[in-house]
Amino acid sequence: MKWAVVVAIACMAMGIGLKSANASGSAPNQMPPWPWSGRGFAAESVQFTPVAYPVKTVKDNMLPQGQTLLLQPGRPGIVFQVGPVRTSITAPTQQIVAQGTAPVHTIVINGVTYHYDRVFSVLTTAYNGQYSMNGPSGAVAAWDGLPLHQGDVAVDPNVIPLGTYLYIDGYGPARAVDTGSAIIGDHIDLFFPEPASQIARYGIQFHTVYILTQRPSSYPG
Repeated sequence: MKWAVVVAIACMAMGIGLKSANASGSAPNQMPPWPWSGRGFAAESVQFTPVAYPVKTVKDNMLPQGQTLLLQPGRPGIVFQVGPVRTSITAPTQQIVAQGTAPVHTIVINGVTYHYDRVFSVLTTAYNGQYSMNGPSGAVAAWDGLPLHQGDVAVDPNVIPLGTYLYIDGYGPARAVDTGSAIIGDHIDLFFPEPASQIARYGIQFHTVYILTQRPSSYPG
């Protein structure tokens, strides 16, 4: 059984036929000759060795300072070796990691410290859990499918990614978990567990929104 496994591995390796990296002058796209003994057994040891992948770090001025984001996972390469002959089976894939450089600021509101990296003004409207404001899916978040509650807001994901924690002046700590066909650009729809008459009185308002770098302790979710 052991030699059957060795033979199977050899056959697969010979079928791959990638660039040769050996000192014996084997032509590219050819595997080195297999060192069989006269009785059909491998005369030399066979090894498959992993090759470490390189890691590249790029600066990202949209990512908060001190945070990293994996942009492309790395993958080790594989080298096939028979005796002194080494052949590259697969080349390693470079890993790319973004390193945040955006300055992080702090504000203290009602004794709670919030850390943020962006702040801007947005148009805000209000909605509740009724059918006319949510459609057939009901009052559930587009992001994770959980029921909506105070602190959940609908955003344009091209402006504020879903899952982002926020502090909205006049509303409090919030999280971007929902979307809407009318929510475009710098427009945020605030969820309130209130009757339709209360929602109608909210109208259209303008507020300051802070894009937080971490979950605030005061977030109600």
